[in-house]
Amino acid sequence: MTAHSFIDTHTHLDDEQFDPDRDDVLDAALAAGVSRFVNIGYSPRRWTSTLALAAGRPEVAFALGLHPGNADDWSHETFETLSTLVSTHRPSAIGEIGIDLYWRTDNLPVQIDSFQNQIDLALRNDLPIVIHQRMAGNEVQQVLAGTPEHLQVLLHSFDGHPGLARLAKERGWTIGVGGLSTRRQEEELRALLTEFPLDQIVLETDSPYLVPSGVKSRRNTPSAIPLIAERLANLRGIPLDAVAEATTNNASRLFGLPLQAIHQ
Repeated sequence: MTAHSFIDTHTHLDDEQFDPDRDDVLDAALAAGVSRFVNIGYSPRRWTSTLALAAGRPEVAFALGLHPGNADDWSHETFETLSTLVSTHRPSAIGEIGIDLYWRTDNLPVQIDSFQNQIDLALRNDLPIVIHQRMAGNEVQQVLAGTPEHLQVLLHSFDGHPGLARLAKERGWTIGVGGLSTRRQEEELRALLTEFPLDQIVLETDSPYLVPSGVKSRRNTPSAIPLIAERLANLRGIPLDAVAEATTNNASRLFGLPLQAIHQ
């Protein structure tokens, strides 16, 4: 791996915000040193667009799952479709899945049912899971605490929830660090990031969302990864090279991605 080579482990590059310039956005990120991307197909409509994106851009890997915000789409038929796509296309992960109580709390049982079934799908296919949790740290922790210890888990856009942090350390899970960690009010999260094991951290943008603090654009892109890496390096007091090498190795190992960049 060359110095300053990065992987963006969480993107939504099939979002309509990228329709005018998607290839330019990807090419700019490659030029900035981001050699791989994991695009998240989080709903039935996004499964189709994610697969199409990955077919056209070989540096784009993908995850497939049903986001808790799309729990109204949960059904036996939806799960069968997802299971078939997983068997046919072999994603790098199942996700993003989990629980979100920010927008709705009335459908928690459905969210949990969807979550647990998709965990089982990941276990059957020996795939990691990508976790979405918002205002639901305790609920997500309760579900994940009951999973087999060999399950590989990535806590996307980790917010520093103490119980999840403790469980992640104990089981060797991975946390995703992105724009959230740069926000002024996230002092407790940054404190946690100073001591969390570096071999359990990956970088992400959640593009086009979660623009890092100080970036003027309202649309996030994978080109922000080096900035996120630099801020993490400064926070930990270590060289940028160390963050680049560790986080890229971690992402490669978790998602089964080759280290060498496709574009030289």
